[in-house]
Amino acid sequence: MSITKRFIYLLLFGAVILTFSLILDNSFIFFILYNAIAFMLLITDYLISKENGRIFIERTGHDSLSLYENEKISFEVYNKSERELYIELKDEIPEHHFKFKESIMSGKVPPHNKSIFSYEVMPTKRGAFTFRKVHARYQGKLKLCMINSKIRIPREFKVYPNMKNLRKYRLGITNNRSFKQGQRNLRMLGRGTSFESLREYTAGDEYRKINWKATARGNKPIVNQYEPEKNQHVHIFIDTRRPMSYTLKGYRKLDMVVNTALVLSDVVNQNGDESGLLLFNREVNSMIMPGKGPEHRNKILEALYHIDHTNETSNYEDAFFYFKRKERHRSIIFLFTDFDTLEEAEYILKVLPMVSKNNIVVIVLIKNESLEAISGEKASTKEEIFNKGVALELLDERQKIISLLNRKGILCIECPAEKLEYTVVNRYIQVKNRTYM
Repeated sequence: MSITKRFIYLLLFGAVILTFSLILDNSFIFFILYNAIAFMLLITDYLISKENGRIFIERTGHDSLSLYENEKISFEVYNKSERELYIELKDEIPEHHFKFKESIMSGKVPPHNKSIFSYEVMPTKRGAFTFRKVHARYQGKLKLCMINSKIRIPREFKVYPNMKNLRKYRLGITNNRSFKQGQRNLRMLGRGTSFESLREYTAGDEYRKINWKATARGNKPIVNQYEPEKNQHVHIFIDTRRPMSYTLKGYRKLDMVVNTALVLSDVVNQNGDESGLLLFNREVNSMIMPGKGPEHRNKILEALYHIDHTNETSNYEDAFFYFKRKERHRSIIFLFTDFDTLEEAEYILKVLPMVSKNNIVVIVLIKNESLEAISGEKASTKEEIFNKGVALELLDERQKIISLLNRKGILCIECPAEKLEYTVVNRYIQVKNRTYM
């Protein structure tokens, strides 16, 4: 039980009476008597208002939340009493993983009626979190006290990658792409393997695409136009070791990669191809074979929402061998990884032919903006000169590794964090349009 403002005003009014009673000799009696009456009223309010089952509270709304988005946590409160109740609610929020401004909700609930109370949280970590108790207070009949209760309403909320951003991205690429009327899939003509149509020759077309029979019939150069094959297998490999724990612009690198993987999977399926997923570290944590459709999308989402980074060294050899045993089709592989040292990059180069020989491999790296910032600063002290030198050396090594990968026929892209999704999707389109696919 706690007191209300009305009870405080009642005590202040008693202080006024006490001031007048100072004129008389019996001020102490007035003081004792008035306060006794006030506290008797307070106890009476508590006793006549406290009834079991007066209010019924349950959690409502979706139990899936999006990472780094403001999400509503809602309650439905049913007032079983004969009078209107003023109610305050405060939820117990799992520590460290949610940001919120205010979790106290208040309002009036009519008698024998229901009201919805809600507040906003911003999840900062993927995974499953249980919200257990809610603290409830309702006003007494005399409005002198607030009756407190702690109610267990456990409910598990799953924090998924940012699906709202995924929907915004899908809408963005749809609005900025040229569609034929009624066509929904991403259309890329000119450099595939599946015949699509005939058209007149234009400067720059490859001679080997000339259709000689059609050219003879039409008495003008005619070329075959192709579109990329459908149902291509596109695998997304995510390395969950230590470099993925780094933070860029307030976001963990792994969270950025997970969101990009979802976007890429969605675009791949939208284009008629099949997306797969492989999560690995010291061992393969999960592998989802290529597919498409709502059920397949939910499988990928369930696999991605709770993955976390580790401090262990990834075993690329085992991961690639596991993939080779499961996949027999020629595929496109997007490998999201990173490396801190030249030795780590050399190890990747050593075992990469296991999958790059029969598949198209695209390695995706996120730029180390902190290193670039240090390398671009003016150095005046010995410490600053040393830090700048180390940063420049690390960046130079990184560029040499990327150049080496590209020379060996491995597509390696490095992009800023804010352009990760668009860069990866554009590279997928470019790879699909290559003649050898």
